Order: sequence, then C-alpha cells, then structure tokens
Amino acid sequence: MPLQESAEDSVALDYGQFFIHDVGTYFDVSEFPGDTWLETMDNCALILGFTSGMYATVKLELWTEPPDPVDPDDWNDDPIATQLLSEFGEICVSDALFGTQAAHLLLGEADTVWNVLAHRRPTEDPNYPEDYLFQFWKNS
Repeated sequence: MPLQESAEDSVALDYGQFFIHDVGTYFDVSEFPGDTWLETMDNCALILGFTSGMYATVKLELWTEPPDPVDPDDWNDDPIATQLLSEFGEICVSDALFGTQAAHLLLGEADTVWNVLAHRRPTEDPNYPEDYLFQFWKNS
C-alpha cells in the first residue's frame, strides 16, 4: 500500500490544542464537542494535546489505500479513525493562537471526503513532548 506524499513540521500547542484544516478556511472552535483527543467537523479537525504551551511534531501522510499498520511499540496510544472533508484538496496544520500554518499536504482532489487514522505518543523531549501521525486515504 504505497505512501504517496508526506509533510512534517512542528506546531505550537497553544491552549493545549491545534488544528488540521483545508488551506484558506476558517472555522468556529466553539462548535467542537471535545469528547476525544481528535474531533472532526466538515473540513477541520481539532486535536487536544497532552500538554499546553509546548510544541508537538506532526506528520501528515497521504496513502493510495488504507495505510500499513504502525509499529505498536512506536505508537502506543489508541488510534482514532474518522473522516475529514477537503473542499480545496490541500490541508495543513495550524496553531490555535495565531493560526500559523505548517505541514502543508496536497491531497490532490477537491470536494472529497478522506479517511483519517490518527496516532499520538508522548516523547522524552521537553520542548516537543508529543508526536502525532495522521494518515489520509481517499474514501471509497
């Protein structure tokens, strides 16, 4: 199952959260229920971190099919499977305070619902105490 594309960057965990969303879109954070560490609504995902005021490393991957399983010794948190709409075919990660966009991933198809498998783990790095992996593939 080939990996097509990936993007990786760091994001600030302002208020203990960050977002994945379509490039150039805006959303109302108050509409998210906040029941789990990953909530999706239309073309935006809210991610609740382990910590606040630090940074996290985030990797976005685009797959042609459902991704290969990750090593459970590397990713010890329970993954969350969900779907995300991309109206423009390009997504990014952004912080909650300034909306700084990073880790742009060109999905290649607009107005498409994508499957998402999300993983997270704590790290030993005091400046980047969290890692996240989001794997996307087209909804059949």
